[in-house]
This record gives sequence, structure tokens and C-alpha cells, in this order.
Amino acid sequence: MRAHSPRAIPAIALLALALAAPVQSSEEPTIAPAEDAAAPQDSKTGRDIYQCVLDNRFESYVQDSSLLSGDRGGSTQLSKLRMTWRSFREDEKKVLSRTLVKYLDPFDLRFSGYLIQNNNGRANDQFVYLASSRRVRRVNLRREAVFGTDFTFEDVVPREIEDGDYQRLSDKVIDGTPVYTVEVIPKDYSRSDYSKFVVHVEKEHCVPLLTVYWDEKEIEVKRLTVPADKVEELEGVWVPMELTMQNVQLETFTTLTIENMEPNPKLPRKTFDLSRLESH
Repeated sequence: MRAHSPRAIPAIALLALALAAPVQSSEEPTIAPAEDAAAPQDSKTGRDIYQCVLDNRFESYVQDSSLLSGDRGGSTQLSKLRMTWRSFREDEKKVLSRTLVKYLDPFDLRFSGYLIQNNNGRANDQFVYLASSRRVRRVNLRREAVFGTDFTFEDVVPREIEDGDYQRLSDKVIDGTPVYTVEVIPKDYSRSDYSKFVVHVEKEHCVPLLTVYWDEKEIEVKRLTVPADKVEELEGVWVPMELTMQNVQLETFTTLTIENMEPNPKLPRKTFDLSRLESH
């Protein structure tokens, strides 16, 4: 795996988090409002735009991340993890992708992890391994926060185009950057925690800069933001190197920063066997 500085390596727009011991305080990031733009001058549909977002990613990757969680009071907590992901869309009809998450820090969470299989047309298969219990369990991760952070496991696992219905809304401008706006309604079988979410997609490279989430009561609950100047190119893929999820109800936030990245490694099927979830 190649090591890079945070300024040199972008991140996949996918997340996985855990909490650790408090560190120095940090200010909560701010969000600039989206402004209305001119009427669309193209015929792209909402599904076309979201497919472009999904196409702008690697076929596989191994990523080490540090994650900082904080609140308006200024207290923060830090964690580190490794995420391994691969698309199986070309190899298997029933499985779209697999994700393996392993925690690197704090010490009491080391070797604990999750294996999530994104299935085609049915609910995902989800497994957890806790080093303290030394056994694998099948779980339902819907609405479950990742060790108390502002992310749920639904936010962590890369989405697939089959998981929702898409409607294009009026184009917007965020901090001077023109964006497409797409409303996504998750399919029932996906068992989403959200009734809908709206994605604001940077037009040139198909990178989401702002995603707003609503719960089943149509209340806005979270926002995922990416500063436009944090988006960089790596081997032909444009990805964010910093992402922040804010819980607007609890006034808390979690920021992801990349430490190491390996794009498109050759990952055999056995990489995602349950036995690998238990390995230390």
C-alpha cells in the first residue's frame, strides 16, 4: 500500500467510522447555502446524473482513514479504520459489491469489523465481528450509528444505481460552483433510514458536494458536505479527500480524512470471506 500526505490523496465518497479517546477541540464546519442556477441546458435525467456519480469510482480500493467527531461544545474524538471494497457487478448477477471494514484505532476496537454484501434486488447481507466476543454475527444495521458517530452503516457502504428512484431538480450553485441537483427515493427493499435525500453534484467531474437527508417524518436530519477545493484527481477518478457529515438535530459532526490509499488492487473473492472478518 502506498502512503500519501492528506493533501496528495483524495478519498472515496464512502465512509466508515468509530470513536476513540477525546483529543483537542475543533470548530464545527459551516455550510454555504445552495443558490438557484439557470434552467438546465441539457437533457440529462436524474438517473443519468447519479449514474455518473457512481461511474466516477474505482473498481476496487483499500483505504485507511482517520475520522474526527465533534460537537458544538468543542469536544472531539478520533478513530482510524481500513475499508476494503470491490465491485462484483461484472462477475456475479446476484451480488453488486462487497465491503470489509476493519478498525485500526482505538485499541479496544482493533480487529473488530463489518462485512457488508450489496445484493441485486434484495436487502444487503450484513455481518459483524467484535474482537471482544470473538464470533461473527449476522445483523441488521438499519438506523444503527457506527460506534456513536454521525454516520450510519447506510452512509458507509457505497450505493448502487438499483437502490433508488431518481428525479432531477433545478440546478444550483454552491460557493460559486454549478451543480446538478437530484432527489433520490430509496427502494423499499433497501430498508433505508431515509425517506429521501437530495444530492448536489459538481457538473464537471460528477462529485457530490452537498447531500441533504430527510427521515421518515420528512424532517431534515443530516448533511454531508465536500469543499470543492478538496476534490482531486487520482488515476483518472475525481474524488473528495475530505468529507463531513453533520447531524442537524444533535448539532454534531464527523470529518473523514484520507491517510493511505490503494486504488484498483487485485482483490480475490476470498478477501471478503467471513473467515477474513475474524482474522487479526
